[in-house]
Amino acid sequence: MRNHPRSVVRTLVVGAVLSGIFTGVLFGTANSTRAALRPESVHVADAKKMQAYVRDGMFVGGDRTINDVTVKDIRRASNAGFERIVIDMEGNRDGEPVAIQRPPYFQISVSPEERRLIFSVWGSPKLGFDAKKVVSAFRRSKAIDRVELLPKLDKKSWTFVMGLKTSQPVEVFELSNPVRIIVDVRTK
Repeated sequence: MRNHPRSVVRTLVVGAVLSGIFTGVLFGTANSTRAALRPESVHVADAKKMQAYVRDGMFVGGDRTINDVTVKDIRRASNAGFERIVIDMEGNRDGEPVAIQRPPYFQISVSPEERRLIFSVWGSPKLGFDAKKVVSAFRRSKAIDRVELLPKLDKKSWTFVMGLKTSQPVEVFELSNPVRIIVDVRTK
């Protein structure tokens, strides 16, 4: 998607978001923020940090052709001015790790009214992390007040939620070598 003009990307993204909204309605994860999305509130995740923080809307990114991944870890780190959330991922083939260049397709909804982030990851993700360790690590967070690691209801995707202590803007981007999704939550 990165090689297309922004208008083409936005059209593709809005179609994908509408598809995700339909899935959210089916599985009970839709919220008022998703239902009210306008094309200008959908942002494409960059391949590097751009200092482009957003208070409301949805970020999309990743590669739709990737269909077998493992979420290896969800971790956090405090930095000057922001707290970083990292979702570590690894590709799979026949049960063995394989290199991938990008994460699978993902959506991250930012809802200031509800003070939460909703993460949805496609690519038939397997969960390969210690849930208790993840929840425990976020207890020390200055930005996140709760982590809800929801059960997988669909084999093609997984959704989880992080509650924000205050309504703060976020920036989302993806990195490779190793593949990971980065969410920076601005702190006061």
